[in-house]
Amino acid sequence: MKKILNITFALCLIALMPSISNAQLKMPQLSPKAYVSQTVGLTEISIDYHAPSVRGRATIWGDVVPFDSVWRTGANEATVISFSDDVTIEGKKLAAGKYALFTIPSKNGDWTIIFNKKKDLWGAFGYDKADDILRVKVKQAPHDMTETMMFAFGDVTINSANITLRWEKIKFSFNVKTETDQMVMKMIKDSIAANPNKASVYRQAAGYTVTSGLHLSDGLTWINKAISIKEEDRSYWTKAQLLAKLGKYSDAVTAGNKALDLAKDDKDFAEAIPFIKKNIDEYKAKAK
Repeated sequence: MKKILNITFALCLIALMPSISNAQLKMPQLSPKAYVSQTVGLTEISIDYHAPSVRGRATIWGDVVPFDSVWRTGANEATVISFSDDVTIEGKKLAAGKYALFTIPSKNGDWTIIFNKKKDLWGAFGYDKADDILRVKVKQAPHDMTETMMFAFGDVTINSANITLRWEKIKFSFNVKTETDQMVMKMIKDSIAANPNKASVYRQAAGYTVTSGLHLSDGLTWINKAISIKEEDRSYWTKAQLLAKLGKYSDAVTAGNKALDLAKDDKDFAEAIPFIKKNIDEYKAKAK
C-alpha cells in the first residue's frame, strides 16, 4: 500500500512540473520604473523612465554613459516625455504628443536634448536622427551626489516650468513654456460671448488676471461689468485686489471695505473676512 502511495505522489509531482517550470517570478529591477508628472497651467507634462543607480561604479559619465553619443536618458526602454498641449522648449516650438527623450552628454560643452518621434524603443537601439522632432542645447552643472537618477519639476508657474535631471554629480535643466495664457484668454472670450449677462463669468475672468498678473486693465473692465450686473462681496474683493496690483491702493481700500460690508450677510464668505481685513490694512499703509 505504501509503495502504491509513493508511486501516486511521484506521478502527481511529475504532472505539476511543467506548470512549476513555466511560472514567472517577479523580480526587482536594478533600474526600477519611475514616473513624474506636473500640471503647468492647463498643460499636463509627464516623464516615464527607468532610474539607474551608481551602485558603486567608479565612473558614470564618459564610461557607463559615453560622452558624445546618444543616451537613452535612463535605463531599459527609452525614456518617454508627454505634453497634453503645444509647448515651447528652450524657445523652440514642440507640438503636443509623446516623444522619446534622448540626450547627448558632453564632457565640457553643452548637452544636446533630443525629442524623437520613435518612442517604442529599447534604449537608444534603433534610434534614427531622421526621426528627431526637436533638438536643443543646455548647460550641465555640478551637483551634490545623487545615487539614483531622477527627473524633477521646479520653478513652476502657470506658464512655465523647468525640468531637471540629476544623477551622480551632474545635473542639467531645460525650460518648458506652455500656452496657458492664450488658452485661458480664448476661453474667457468664448464664455463672455456665450454668457454676456452673467456676473460670475466676468468675475472669474477678472480673477484670472489677479492670479496671473496679466491683462490687469482687462480684468478691471470685467470686474466692473460683474458689479454692474450684480453687487457681490466676492466681486468687490476681486476688484480690491486688482486695484492694488495696479498701484491704486486708496481705491483698493474702498473696494475692500465694500466687500466686508456685503460679507456680513454671506455665511459662505465668512472665512475670507480676516484675510481681507489684513490686506486692507496693508493697502492703507501703502496708500500713505
